[in-house]
Amino acid sequence: MFGPLLVALAGCVGYVEQPPPQRIYVEQPSPPREVYVAPPPVREAYVPPPPVREVYVAPPPVEGSFTIRTERDFDEPLSQYGRWEVVGTYGRCWIPGRVESDWRPYSNGYWQRTDAGWYWASDEPWGWATYHYGRWDLSPEIGWFWVPQTVWAPAWVSWHRGGGYVGWAPLHPSVRVVSGGSVNVNVAVVAPRAFVIVEERKFLEPVRPATVVVNNTTIINQTVNITNIKVVNNTVINEGPRTQVIEQASGRKIESIPARDLRHSQEAEVVARRRPLPAAVENPVRVPARGATTPRANDLPPESDRIANESKSKAQEQSQRIAREAELKASRAEADRRANESKSKAQEQSQRIAREAELKASRAEADRRASEAKSKVPEPARGNGREVGTGALPSDSKGRPTDVLTRPQPKSKLHGKGKPAPVERTGTNTVETLPSRKPRE
Repeated sequence: MFGPLLVALAGCVGYVEQPPPQRIYVEQPSPPREVYVAPPPVREAYVPPPPVREVYVAPPPVEGSFTIRTERDFDEPLSQYGRWEVVGTYGRCWIPGRVESDWRPYSNGYWQRTDAGWYWASDEPWGWATYHYGRWDLSPEIGWFWVPQTVWAPAWVSWHRGGGYVGWAPLHPSVRVVSGGSVNVNVAVVAPRAFVIVEERKFLEPVRPATVVVNNTTIINQTVNITNIKVVNNTVINEGPRTQVIEQASGRKIESIPARDLRHSQEAEVVARRRPLPAAVENPVRVPARGATTPRANDLPPESDRIANESKSKAQEQSQRIAREAELKASRAEADRRANESKSKAQEQSQRIAREAELKASRAEADRRASEAKSKVPEPARGNGREVGTGALPSDSKGRPTDVLTRPQPKSKLHGKGKPAPVERTGTNTVETLPSRKPRE
């Protein structure tokens, strides 16, 4: 706007006024504002407090209970009865010592009916473990060996029945409890040597190696598999032969008792035989990780001493009753055997006496007949050598007997060739042979 005006003025005056320099005000920037940023808090590394080390004092064991948590729990109790050895893929296995060459499992004890099926009560000191835990297998090199496991059962056997016999055999280590609570058993892997067979009527009697049938394939082939093992409420049930069948065959009433009582009775002896531990053992208390489950023992929950004592007393009474019955039956069998022997000896004695009497009577009869025959023989006649009776025989002038038949006799009646038959004279005991005569023509 001022530019053209200034040019016009300059043309008139000839003076050009310089415009004042234009000043541009530039506002100085404000000093920077300091923003206070709080330093991050110093995070100290968390050091957990040291664990509290408590002195663990094991509670007094409840009589009749024994805890098996791992396979190592069998090491100490079984070492005194055998040896541990690594066997193939099974790992550490136990081999019994001081057994016969023909020994087999489940052949020394008796069967007891319980609420968990048939319970094997072994007479062997290590039977509480090897017949209720784990499995058995047979090796040609080392014989029978036991593979430890931690699941308890009244007996780990397969059952067979038929032809009046009942048999059982230890389960193979390959047997496992499958989903659904059942146990798959492949009897094809059971060798005939593993079977222990008894008659049905003797099933309840004590089993001994000398009283069982073994290695008899004929009897084994007559039986069928009746194995029925299942799991109910975490308890293994081993059924085997039906109770009614055994009662009918044996003629005895079967009373079922709790399997817990028998188990307490056997394992109480194990607890009593165990070596004492130190009075106090310092062990840190292990706290399980979050989310981890505390391992459950396969053993029964602890009970009071009173209940354990009652269970042990009942089991002992039951065992004593069975032992008394077996002893009574054995004594009766021995008495029957002696009675049969006495009867047999008496029969032999009577037969011998009868033979002697018969022989004596025959001899007396022979003597009597000999005496009679001797008394009937006449004395020999003197003179012409003829035997005479009451008088001399009549004769003719030539000295021939007058009563001799002089008629010709048929040839068929002659005694031998040309010899006449003997003629017995009446009134005498003399038999005289007459000379042959030719018939008159």
